[in-house]
Amino acid sequence: MTKPNFQQMPLEQLRTYILEHRNDDEAFYVYIDRRRAQSPKQIPMTIEEAEADLQRRFGQQAS
Repeated sequence: MTKPNFQQMPLEQLRTYILEHRNDDEAFYVYIDRRRAQSPKQIPMTIEEAEADLQRRFGQQAS
């Protein structure tokens, strides 16, 4: 049996494949690499930025 071409497989199909073949490390690593490549890098927030974000989201004032 030959393995599918994980690089050419649509991401959702690859995800389904991984769920059905949980021991296939190669497929898992390809999936993780492709997901990371799609997501922009996030810069960590400072505590002050996190508090301001929470206030904005929930409309509450910090105590």
